[in-house]
Amino acid sequence: MTCDAPWYWEKFDFFDEADDAARRAFFDEANRAAYRRNETIFMPTDPANRIFYLRSGMVKIYHLSARGDPTIFWFCVPGDLFGAGGLSGSLQQSVYGQATESSVIYTISRSAFESLLKRHPQLALNVIRLMGARLRLACDSMTDLVSQLTNVRLARALLRLAYNCGLRHGDRVVLRIRITHEELANMIGSSRQTVNEALRDLCACNLIEIKRRIITIPAPERLQALIDTALDRNERH
Repeated sequence: MTCDAPWYWEKFDFFDEADDAARRAFFDEANRAAYRRNETIFMPTDPANRIFYLRSGMVKIYHLSARGDPTIFWFCVPGDLFGAGGLSGSLQQSVYGQATESSVIYTISRSAFESLLKRHPQLALNVIRLMGARLRLACDSMTDLVSQLTNVRLARALLRLAYNCGLRHGDRVVLRIRITHEELANMIGSSRQTVNEALRDLCACNLIEIKRRIITIPAPERLQALIDTALDRNERH
């Protein structure tokens, strides 16, 4: 893609710049498990005593309000770590983890993971980067919710998904994930009906294409221009 993106939108790989010894040490301690599509990996009340590494597939991290309304925080792609409770030292996971497609996941105990980070500093640096990225995403979501219109919030969410799990075909980007309108609404704090209208508007402007629940962004820089224009307008007011 030709448009610039924040560093924390880029794909994360836990083993980035780590040596083979660090990789072997992790898999020697970790346990492998396979999950079916829509299978729950953990719930908020589950003990946060393990760290999760996604080898293949995709995982949705979300929470439910007291009324049962879901909020999707992010989608994990291969290379990601998740299970924030274990990473932060909490007693419970506090969120839901669900496989959105057939996935292979490795888990490692918190104590073994902490020992691994002490022995392999590059892995520790990668975890710091991951936690920083997640914090920035959370801050962006809060800021967008109070200051941006739905179509702008939706455009940012689509661009972030494009960077995180998009397949590039020339200038075009196809989202690998089959995401529902309801899930998009849950990502940006809106209703399904409002998101449906915003998607139709983006399609009418040829900023996105939707076929069989697959979203394509023909020219990401044009979608970014929509966001930049809205941000400039907010700054002037």
